[in-house]
Amino acid sequence: MAIRIRVLRGVQAGLTGMSGLVALSSAVTACTAEQAPVDDSSASDESALSVQNPGTGVFTLSWDYSTSLGYAFTSKNSIDEYVRAGEKMTFTIPSHFLWERLYPGLPVPDDVARLEQLSAKLKVTFVKDGGATTSTTVATNGSFEGTQTYDLSVHTAQFTVNKKATSIRFELAISDAADATKHASVAANELTEIPVIGGSLPNKTALFDTLGSTLRQRVLEGGKPLAGANLAIAYTDWRAATLVDASSIDRNIGNATSYGRFGAFTMPISGDLEHEISYSVAIDGVWQNEQPLTANAKSRLLPPYGRVAYEGVLAVPNGAQKLEVYFHVKTFLVVDYDKFSNVGERRYAQGARLLVREKWDNEHGAYADNYDFTTASK
Repeated sequence: MAIRIRVLRGVQAGLTGMSGLVALSSAVTACTAEQAPVDDSSASDESALSVQNPGTGVFTLSWDYSTSLGYAFTSKNSIDEYVRAGEKMTFTIPSHFLWERLYPGLPVPDDVARLEQLSAKLKVTFVKDGGATTSTTVATNGSFEGTQTYDLSVHTAQFTVNKKATSIRFELAISDAADATKHASVAANELTEIPVIGGSLPNKTALFDTLGSTLRQRVLEGGKPLAGANLAIAYTDWRAATLVDASSIDRNIGNATSYGRFGAFTMPISGDLEHEISYSVAIDGVWQNEQPLTANAKSRLLPPYGRVAYEGVLAVPNGAQKLEVYFHVKTFLVVDYDKFSNVGERRYAQGARLLVREKWDNEHGAYADNYDFTTASK
């Protein structure tokens, strides 16, 4: 059955050419979970070098215990979870953070008016493929929200993300109007660098992810893939888990003895699930061989911890008018008893990697119905 379905999805005799796949490079991200998609169903490319409708957004400095600083900037954007080239952004910074940086070890005063005397300047450095290019500076503008010292935050003026940026770095200089001798700073290496979508145009990104339990796909820069440019292909771990119904897979690999309040007891132990994902593309009706996507635990498209994107790059030929895509997902149960103590029953051999699901991802869940993209010219 699996072989028959695979043939119907376009892997058939007479395949020609190469897909132009290479692995996407890693980058650190501070993205949130998958959110609502952009509605670009009626969009067309106004310019190959501009992101369509980059929108507006706010960088908020929030608790983040995974960083050495204990804080990181996260973004809330009008389009979706991603910061885009050309987007108009502001900052919101907790006033208690400014105080704690200026006066480490001193309690935050129970006086809103005192905290409102603190200010900050932020240097925003735009990075292109790992190297700093240009920068801009914005300052807090005396606009506050919150009524208590614990929820008081200050806003900055607006700035526009550089259209060539692929990520952004931040630095802070903090001062106190009540004491001109007091200054503090936050260096760029203390804050998480945030990726930017659209700084590599005319290259674009086709993301295959989920919205709740619904599979979806979108071109993050807006409009259509561009002929004569690269199209990054990204497929998320949550989509793979949704497709194969990972929650229904029996992950039990045996049992082990543990100890609790009432003595020893036997508990089941579980293996981990790993996905292997490949895809095939037809360019103007000519199918290419399936190519593997590379698992990336530090994808620019997902939060930096605990998530995986499977990525590759398709070189879209000049003159190409239509792309058709399907995905092939294999899910394996990985057995590792060394993670557990006092292992009793072992259902499998140590290090075993068992194929437990194999599915094809086609549009509408129907075989031979592929994900279709028409292209535009640069």
